[in-house]
Amino acid sequence: MKISLLMATYNGENYILEQLKSIYNQTVNPDEVLIADDVSNDRTVELIERFIEQHDLKNWKLMINSSNKGYKKNFYDLIQQATGDVIFLSDQDDVWEKNKIELMTKELEKNSKIKSINAAVKYVDSRLNPLEVKLKPNFYNENLLYYKGQLGFLTDIPLSSIIVANITPGCAMCFSKDIKEEFLETYNFNLPHDWHLNLLAAIHEGCFFMNEILIKYRIHENNTIGTNAGNSLKKSILSYDRKNRSEEAKKLLVTLNNLRMTYNFKDKYSIRAIKYIESRHNFYEHPSFVKYVKMKKFDEYNHTTNRKGRLWDLLAVTGITDLAFRIVKN
Repeated sequence: MKISLLMATYNGENYILEQLKSIYNQTVNPDEVLIADDVSNDRTVELIERFIEQHDLKNWKLMINSSNKGYKKNFYDLIQQATGDVIFLSDQDDVWEKNKIELMTKELEKNSKIKSINAAVKYVDSRLNPLEVKLKPNFYNENLLYYKGQLGFLTDIPLSSIIVANITPGCAMCFSKDIKEEFLETYNFNLPHDWHLNLLAAIHEGCFFMNEILIKYRIHENNTIGTNAGNSLKKSILSYDRKNRSEEAKKLLVTLNNLRMTYNFKDKYSIRAIKYIESRHNFYEHPSFVKYVKMKKFDEYNHTTNRKGRLWDLLAVTGITDLAFRIVKN
């Protein structure tokens, strides 16, 4: 099984060497490593070139984009060039456990049903010190994955769950070449590339979560996915961008409708999840108490939205959150 590893970089000089070392030291090495730099203006390219030269890495290729593409287009173009049977995605600022590629590839080789595997992550600070995350009921993987019941080592995640939210960062996933062409044909750049890949895998009933921490996911000033970084009132207000939430829900609905036209999935749980996203979009577009009550009737809302989030949604009905957002932002 040929293994491809894809890395998109941009101004990553602070942590790139640790990431490269953790890939170089894998117990199973990738057959090709493709790195695309998105016109960094720091020492990222220099550090990568030096690392490749020092370790004589003939199968590592660094490409420098002619202009800044953004991470979605950068990864799309990398996926297009990948030739492996299994494809790993990598960020520029994390640290992989030594057996990450070995464990994930072994499971994919054993079961042709698997189209994507998403490993567990551990949040760490800029110095790789573990961050404490209090897990919510029925949540796993630093509160990224909601799952009722006990997780096994490898758990099939249904499409209805992936519709509501992605389950792990892209740097913790790998996917089979079986869905590569489908991704290239259906991706519309609305969602993060990894979420779209997991949607495709789940449509084929092949999206799996591996309950093993295989990556130290670094949280720093430029990367706050999945955390409650900072609890000040100002940050809370800025994080509640109603218009952005409406736009994101709309993009998700466009993607889901396009995928339904191609794959015609009709299971009741996925349809219910789509109706929940529609309810979210309707509420955040023009909040009202009636729309809030309708949204709150969905189980998906109640298990993904904490008490503070529900309070902010109620306040949105009054227009207070919009006013506070404009004041703080300006």
